[in-house]
Amino acid sequence: MKKLNIANFSKYLTTTTTDNLFVFYGEERFFIDQLITAVERYVFKESADKQTSYQTFYGTENTLSEIISACMSFSMFSERKLVVVKEFDKLKVSDTDSLIKYILHPQKSTVLVFTADKWGNTKVFQEILKNAVSVPCKSLRDEEIYVWLYNKVKSVNSRADRESLVFLVENIGNNLLRLNTEIDKILDYIGPGSKLTLDVVTELTGFSREVNIFNFQKCLAQKNFENSIKIGIQLLEQGEALAGILPMLFGFYRKIWMVKTLRSKKLRNQEILQQLDGTAYAYQDIFLAEEEFTLEQIGFIMEKILDAEVQLKSSQRKNDSILTMLCYYICHN
Repeated sequence: MKKLNIANFSKYLTTTTTDNLFVFYGEERFFIDQLITAVERYVFKESADKQTSYQTFYGTENTLSEIISACMSFSMFSERKLVVVKEFDKLKVSDTDSLIKYILHPQKSTVLVFTADKWGNTKVFQEILKNAVSVPCKSLRDEEIYVWLYNKVKSVNSRADRESLVFLVENIGNNLLRLNTEIDKILDYIGPGSKLTLDVVTELTGFSREVNIFNFQKCLAQKNFENSIKIGIQLLEQGEALAGILPMLFGFYRKIWMVKTLRSKKLRNQEILQQLDGTAYAYQDIFLAEEEFTLEQIGFIMEKILDAEVQLKSSQRKNDSILTMLCYYICHN
């Protein structure tokens, strides 16, 4: 088994021509998609070959016999073929012996890729992993996202003010697909060798410096009902989905609850960060908000956020009405 990380995978592909089994697993699907694209380039030297020798299967839709049959067949128009099995962890594998037999004696002209949110511990999962080149694709922590963005900018010989990258993350969150789309759009516009500033980001994205989810959280944490409503409604008007806002709020108050719980054990900030595997920058607002709430109040707020999610899915109430009442409960708790 060869276990690689995302950063060195593409370089690894340029040094080998013999691997034909890959496993990409983890919760960050953006990285999984990038790795699949890298394998596509590794397998197909000509783009036309991809059209005739590339098959994709899904664990929720296809059967094991279909997948093995595709792997065993020869490509008619290129030297190699690529078979990608997405959501392999959801595939019903009844005939494990057939799959293991193929893994141990694969069709040499076929490159097989398995992807999964979680990689299992059963015999068939471990046998695949033992014979594959695997890459875990974990979600990035807050500080890692800034490093990832910085490296994106640096890769085109450009520079970026930290506040410009922070502003992007504040408005988009940790969605790497959206962040990648926005940063690529900005870098294409300013060109190589230019400097990315906050003014450039606000101009090109249309994001307001005041209206973003993080300022919304700050206003709620300060129990500023008027500004919370103002920013919350503007977020909805700008196209932010309430279904996306609520989980971020729940995560915010869950972090406050965890910090508050550890604080009750007389731990200092640095000790709390070590316990939570966090950074001072990422938890700056959490530490400030912690002082405004008791554990009982935080529990009440988390219940109200979950209630709002239920209302969103099951009631006829408008999104702005649900959000307004949630702001009221949080600020007047």
